Amino acid sequence: MRSFRAEASDNGSFSIEKVLVAVNLSDHSEATASYAAEIALFFQASLTIVYVYRIVPVCEYASETTFTVLEDQRRDLQRMLNILTQKVQKRGVNCESAFLVGEPTEQISILARDMGADLLVTASRQPTFLGGILNLDKAPPIKNQAPCPVLIYHEKSEGEATTLRNFGIVRGAKQPEMV
Repeated sequence: MRSFRAEASDNGSFSIEKVLVAVNLSDHSEATASYAAEIALFFQASLTIVYVYRIVPVCEYASETTFTVLEDQRRDLQRMLNILTQKVQKRGVNCESAFLVGEPTEQISILARDMGADLLVTASRQPTFLGGILNLDKAPPIKNQAPCPVLIYHEKSEGEATTLRNFGIVRGAKQPEMV
């Protein structure tokens, strides 16, 4: 993995051209995608929103109804990803989506490598006691396997003020307009 200093010294400036944001399609996914969209807009980068559908193991005695329910769930998740992608596109971001099947950490890392992502954005929430024991937070494994820098977004809790984020001045990057 190349360092920021090495990247900047090659071409005189640092740029982000491809941002990958991994979502789990929970209530916090829209905030995470919006945060990644802000970064993509700032750097005039493309954005890919990825969701990885984990296959549910079923026993050999599963009925046709079980498979129908699982297929309906997969279709609903695909629809939710499409809706989220459309919301981000309305903000003026060059955005596409990827719906993958498999183990999330592995699939996200492979996609980041294949697309040449410059930045991976994912969310992390404060795990519950049980979530900590069962290792339900996927951000730590992704940050260890990703082929690019990883930004872990922590959504502000209710009651905290929302402010315009300033990503600093980057040589060659268009500065965002203040609203």
